[in-house]
Amino acid sequence: MRIEQTIMTDISSVEKIYTEAIAYQHHQTGYSWYPFSSSFIKQEIEEKRNFKVVTDEDEIAGVFSVMNVDPIIWNDDKGKEAIYLHRMAILNNYRGKNIAKRVVEWAMIEAFKSKKKFIRIDTWASNKKLITYYQNLGFRLIGKKQLPPKSNLPAHYNNIEVSLFEIKL
Repeated sequence: MRIEQTIMTDISSVEKIYTEAIAYQHHQTGYSWYPFSSSFIKQEIEEKRNFKVVTDEDEIAGVFSVMNVDPIIWNDDKGKEAIYLHRMAILNNYRGKNIAKRVVEWAMIEAFKSKKKFIRIDTWASNKKLITYYQNLGFRLIGKKQLPPKSNLPAHYNNIEVSLFEIKL
């Protein structure tokens, strides 16, 4: 498997992965992300923040986003400390195949190259299963944060409490 930047011709594949992930989230927890518009995905691709995990057979097995600053969730508007992973989604056919572990390994290399000290990720504070999963990937729970009712973040972040995790390099 390899990790590459997502390109415009991948938009339909990214939408399919997010649609499947949203259904999975809702089935597992009763809540989920809201659907991401094509324009939102296009913007992330244009900003070179969306990545895909590609199998040896050239199928996109998962996607995720990377941010170098995260002023709302992490109070980091300078971008000197961490790489922030967001919206990691994996096709159901590839669950259990260590894709998230590969993403974390990739992020560690990218963070090291960028002289960052941490890889950070968040999730709903009530998602116990995902909290345990992130901890098993090597993330340390460092706290919780209540997010504002409205912000520039995707709508699913409005007025929720998130658990914050990091891996120190």
